[in-house]
Amino acid sequence: MAEMSLSKQVVPVEPVSITKTEGSTRSNLAYAVFILFCFWVGMQFLSLVVHAPGVLEHLAQSNDATRPRIEMGLVVSTVFGLVPFLAGCALLSLMGLAVKFHHRHHF
Repeated sequence: MAEMSLSKQVVPVEPVSITKTEGSTRSNLAYAVFILFCFWVGMQFLSLVVHAPGVLEHLAQSNDATRPRIEMGLVVSTVFGLVPFLAGCALLSLMGLAVKFHHRHHF
């Protein structure tokens, strides 16, 4: 049989530390600030919709014969809904990777 030797051990010999580190606390704090920012933005948007004249009525259109009927197909709603959402997620991911790369190579 052939014998193989690895340059590093597969199972670490040193005990794994179970104490929290400073980075964990900072990341939890950053996550909490991000969640609070998202709630604030949502609250501002809802306040804008409720207090803007005519916007709420426009969003909640009733079946009025004088207004034109708008029908969107699946393709249109996908192009104008899902594609911008995914593009925004990709942009945020790229920004996060850039920040991670910047911190990793400049510290």
